[in-house]
Amino acid sequence: MDLEERLWLVERNLEEVVTHEELRQLLECEAKPKAYWGFEPSG
Repeated sequence: MDLEERLWLVERNLEEVVTHEELRQLLECEAKPKAYWGFEPSG
């Protein structure tokens, strides 16, 4: 899988990304990066 496919898979359902460049650099350097999936229950 090339870098552009990996970027698309990561970003496809995100509300926000800190920076696209930072994400690109991470995916270039790390084979299996870790992520934090947080949510805020409200109501």
